[in-house]
Amino acid sequence: MAPGYNQKVEADNRRFVPSIRSILYVIGFGLIFALTCAELGLVSQQIHKYGRFAENYASLQYKNVLGLLLCAVIVSLLVTIFHLYLSIGFVAFFSLILAVFFGVGGGVIRTATPFRGTHCQRPPEDYPEKWQRFSHECSRIVSIEAIAWSLWGLYMFMLFGSLMYILRISLRPTPGGFYGSHTRSV
Repeated sequence: MAPGYNQKVEADNRRFVPSIRSILYVIGFGLIFALTCAELGLVSQQIHKYGRFAENYASLQYKNVLGLLLCAVIVSLLVTIFHLYLSIGFVAFFSLILAVFFGVGGGVIRTATPFRGTHCQRPPEDYPEKWQRFSHECSRIVSIEAIAWSLWGLYMFMLFGSLMYILRISLRPTPGGFYGSHTRSV
């Protein structure tokens, strides 16, 4: 029964309202959390193994991008853990920042290392001299790159979804039919 003119209507203050958008939101943050935890493990293993000195790494770019990815992973974990308490504007802002961080991380690893996903079984002599001693790390380095690109994509979707919600962009039916087509009865 619809409320009358003078009746008060209580607001729906539920945290979770089942809809396609809210289910995609839960799946998105679940995937982001899982991939962020995996990236944290891989990046921290590399930093722990090779330390803070540049001469332990094959290139300074690789060392620095590990630091960038570690920072991005920590911020990503904080955002995913506390996203229920953040406004949608903060989620959109952090989605943009983290998409940039993970995109830069994946791109620098792609350009700074000679390792590719299908070439990890090659002998160490096939790689440049400075990377030969890291050939046993090929699958880990490729995994760090792949997860960084995956997180970039998820944060881009989260950014666009948040902006669509903030700007109230939605699908609306086209008046007059699709592209103005009209059905005529003969």
